[in-house]
Amino acid sequence: MLDRLFSPLAIGSVTIPNRIVSTSHQTSLVHHHLPTDELIAYHRARARGGAGLIVVEATAIHHTGLLTAHTLGGYLPEIVPAYRRLAEAVHEHDTRLFVQLFHGGREVISSPPRPAAVAPSSIPSARFKTEPRELTRREIGEMIDGYRQAAVYAAAGGIDGVEVCAGFNYLPTQFLSPHANTRTDSYGGPFENRLRFLREVCEAMREGIDGGAVGCRLTDESGSWDGNSHEELARAAGILADDGLIDYLSVALGGSNTYRGSSWIVPPVPVEHNAVAGFARTMKAAVSVPVIATGRIVDPADADAMIVRGDCDACGMTRALITDPSMPGRAAAGQTFTTCIGCNQGCIGHYHAGIPIACTINPWTGYESTLPRPTPDPSPGTVVVVGAGPGGASAAACATARGHRVVVLERGEAVGGQMRLALNASGHAEIAQGMVRTVEAWLAGADVRLGVDAGVDEVLAESPDRVILATGAERYDAGIAGTVHAWDVLAGAEAGLRVTICDWGGDWTGLVLAEQLAQAGHDVRLVTSAIAFGEAVHQYQRNMYLGRMDEAGIDLVHHLRLTGWDGASATFRNVFSEREHVLDGIDTLVVNDGRSACGVGLFAALQDAGADVLRAGDALGPRSFEEAIREGTEAGLADLRAPVAS
Repeated sequence: MLDRLFSPLAIGSVTIPNRIVSTSHQTSLVHHHLPTDELIAYHRARARGGAGLIVVEATAIHHTGLLTAHTLGGYLPEIVPAYRRLAEAVHEHDTRLFVQLFHGGREVISSPPRPAAVAPSSIPSARFKTEPRELTRREIGEMIDGYRQAAVYAAAGGIDGVEVCAGFNYLPTQFLSPHANTRTDSYGGPFENRLRFLREVCEAMREGIDGGAVGCRLTDESGSWDGNSHEELARAAGILADDGLIDYLSVALGGSNTYRGSSWIVPPVPVEHNAVAGFARTMKAAVSVPVIATGRIVDPADADAMIVRGDCDACGMTRALITDPSMPGRAAAGQTFTTCIGCNQGCIGHYHAGIPIACTINPWTGYESTLPRPTPDPSPGTVVVVGAGPGGASAAACATARGHRVVVLERGEAVGGQMRLALNASGHAEIAQGMVRTVEAWLAGADVRLGVDAGVDEVLAESPDRVILATGAERYDAGIAGTVHAWDVLAGAEAGLRVTICDWGGDWTGLVLAEQLAQAGHDVRLVTSAIAFGEAVHQYQRNMYLGRMDEAGIDLVHHLRLTGWDGASATFRNVFSEREHVLDGIDTLVVNDGRSACGVGLFAALQDAGADVLRAGDALGPRSFEEAIREGTEAGLADLRAPVAS
């Protein structure tokens, strides 16, 4: 089993011990454009867990290539000692370490004051709305020198190899693209001229790394209307490989330059697993060097099958490693591990929010050096957890790991909390199903009692040393009679043919419900009072939802809040102007007005009774399951003899 996945692979002068790769991904564990102790701890955990190769995140080769304020500066001499510390941490576990060298060209995410963007030609970016200046020949030379110098610094820091990030329609494939490159000099026009920049970059990296491995990342940019074609990408890769300029090719999906194309960079649910396989086969057929493929590969069995089939030679299992760094070792030993649920919230979602990487279902990701692991309590006691959703389950898991007797009291007839509402929604089912499976695993060591509407007597009957309230949230009712609540429809309540959904917060509820009803044949109108549909959902998920809604013919109405309903027509006011709008042709009016915390009275009553009680998740205030799991974890870890303020 998994023999190919756990076999060595030679990449130029470097041999990796197995074919599970943590490919380049942004962590924001960066300060002053240098690696932090947290970044070193993050990669140490993945090396210790058994990854064969780690590729450090996109590292700028020039100050104009800093994608964000948290981008590593590979052009800084100060990065060399930081590289050495990182290399020592990774090499200790027999994992190899490469770094990805990067320039985004016209793609710049930074907040104001924004740096000036540069590109092959002065053509604006459709996604980030940057308007670049055209690089001069002298400036192009500076960029080439930047790749060379960054490779020199990598070699001096003990890095085993470098790869150029030429995909996602960043600077190298902006030069390659006839859409982004309208130059008339030797870097523009015919294919050979447009390839010149990438060729010279690879030559410079080869000179700089001094015997280390050299790679190139290319991506399927077909999701963007102005992306490079498969044919030209394959031709480019073949030339680089045949001319000995690269030792491996790293392939992935997506293009940064359009909304639609960017959604494939970290493909969200419901994109199928192993989505990169077809593109990987195309590119592997074009090159004579090993191919590393990345794109929703989260199952080691799938990765092994892709290698056996000849789709690729190694698999980037980056999100699987974000979720569970110990996955390689556990999979090799036939043990269970935590599986990525595809939510995009803590990983790429945190990056786009400008904050350090995390994982919704692994609260230690990004916090390896600061969040303690559960250790046995020398004087274990009894912990009662009220609520078996994500927050309560994470609390129960940590308390159980500390050796406490844990009793979980759940009002419902099944565990999982609000996530169960999305179990049958095509756009969110994988997330919900994965979360419920994870919750069930976390609760395995606890005494779980379903159908218990816990009050003070039920809780205190267990003589708890600590009570953790993870009672979740309930629907908030705005008080407009005759409407149907979104949760009821998600749970199976009937709706008429013509449905208008009033979405309060721009979260997943309205998106899921609109899509679900449209698939069932209803005529759906989705109205939001938020700035944008899916405002609270990660942009890649939101982009794909909006694409599917357009294809389904769902009518989208912006910026209206519901004020009245007479059974046939609904009255709204524009959230900016307060101008009244009336929408009719409605058989069922569905509302989602937000949530209110549960358990406020129970918390006060338990405190009055002298109980040591903490709250976690929505019981503290309705938010997402990421906060619930983190707070549940912290509550479950807390020492019983040192009460923590709730």
